Amino acid sequence: MKKKLARASAHRSVHHASTHRTSKADGNYLVVVRGWMFVVAFALMLGVGAIVGNFIASELNASTPQVAGASTSR
Repeated sequence: MKKKLARASAHRSVHHASTHRTSKADGNYLVVVRGWMFVVAFALMLGVGAIVGNFIASELNASTPQVAGASTSR
C-alpha cells in the first residue's frame, strides 16, 4: 500500500509541474485586451448618452414652441 501512495504522489507532482506553466506574455496580452475593452465600453456609453441627450433636448424643444427666438406661451 505504501508503495502505491508514494508512486501516486510522485506522479501527481510531476504531472502538476508539467501542466502549470504560464508565460509573462500571456499576462501582458490580457492587460492590453482589458484596457481596450474599457476604452471601447467608455466610448459606447458616451455615444449612447449623446443620442439620448439629443432626443430629450429635441422633445423639450418641441413641447415649447418659439417664434423668432421669443417664447409664445404666457
